[in-house]
Amino acid sequence: MSLAQPLLRESLSQQIRDRLLSRIMSGALKPGDRLIELKIAAEMATSQAPVREALRELEAMGVIETLRNKGARVRVITNEELREIYDVRAELEAYATELVTAGARHVTAGLMTCIRGMKKAANKSDSIAFADHNMAFHRIIVEGAGNKVLLDLWEMLNVKMRTMVNVSRSSRNLLELTESHQMIVDAILSGNAKHAHAVARTHVLDNKPGRDEQADSSVAAASPDA
Repeated sequence: MSLAQPLLRESLSQQIRDRLLSRIMSGALKPGDRLIELKIAAEMATSQAPVREALRELEAMGVIETLRNKGARVRVITNEELREIYDVRAELEAYATELVTAGARHVTAGLMTCIRGMKKAANKSDSIAFADHNMAFHRIIVEGAGNKVLLDLWEMLNVKMRTMVNVSRSSRNLLELTESHQMIVDAILSGNAKHAHAVARTHVLDNKPGRDEQADSSVAAASPDA
């Protein structure tokens, strides 16, 4: 993907951020690679100001880090870091889904719109768009819970970025991931808050980084040839 594609005038920093994020997720930019403002600005035919803002956003997302006297560089995001975040996310979203089921089931229309968006992105193998719709899906539930502290804690997890990283490392099909969200909608519509809590928690943990490897190991251990 070329960084030199023409940019629209609106939201330059967001476009630069997404292009850099795409390159990081694809492996074109690797952990440890430096991100030089002047060079990026020249490649994108823009000033350094939106590049600087894009880099700040990427740092806030945990994708890059800025070292004193060395500038910005792509940081290593370990599976262990992701697993710990998914553990916390599972509990937050399970609680939010329970609250929504008990008092805000009208959010399901918005959730179905997000599922359609995820399916469209999955068919195009567009991991960035998929992560956008995925984040929107879960945000609708967390916002619908009506608990600001819960929402603030959830936002600290940077769900979009972590979803992108996890998808890029997982062997699971995006269409399968899309379909797994329907179970949450069905659980909310059931009106059974405890059941919805369990379904939402399982959904997050089923997509926890390293789960594929653990499943492979279990199969190997159970095989008579192992």
